[in-house]
Amino acid sequence: MRFLGNRSSGQMGLAIAAALRSKGMSVVLALGPIRAAIPAGVRDDPHVRLERFRTARDLELLMLRELPNADLVVMAAAVADFRPAVQAEGKIRRTEAGLSLALEGVPDLLASTRGARKPGARVIGFALEPRESLERSAREKLERKDLAGIVANPLETMDAPDVDATLFLRDGTVRSPGGTLSKSAFADWLAGECT
Repeated sequence: MRFLGNRSSGQMGLAIAAALRSKGMSVVLALGPIRAAIPAGVRDDPHVRLERFRTARDLELLMLRELPNADLVVMAAAVADFRPAVQAEGKIRRTEAGLSLALEGVPDLLASTRGARKPGARVIGFALEPRESLERSAREKLERKDLAGIVANPLETMDAPDVDATLFLRDGTVRSPGGTLSKSAFADWLAGECT
């Protein structure tokens, strides 16, 4: 093992940024290490400011800086749930004894940065969960993170080209685009619901 991370492609975040931009919004796009190429229409748009991060801590600091100015926040990032408790300086040499890796939880960034939000801002989160617990988990996260809405999408959509997601709103309303869509088409639908 050379790297501990997640398999998120970044496709959804890129699609959401493009969709919000198409609605005339100025966008701050926070991107971690992703495999997807950044489309030229996003990369070269003067109304899209690209902010790169590598760690959950980097993203937390970015959010604390940007949230006080944001009217709408759509947090599709799948940063991490755990990180190594101790970071090694340099290479850890292989031994016959093997290696045990201690992990610690990563802070829930939407919950921990709640106090930095602009008053009246709409914050939309994402819940990526197994299908059988998806609605329950999404509704719990909606309340715990004090969100305006949460997109619930099943675990199998990670790194897939399509999504079969539902938007749960704070007022109890449930909205759906009506079936499985490409991530780009879903992002267009979601941008319409959020703006």
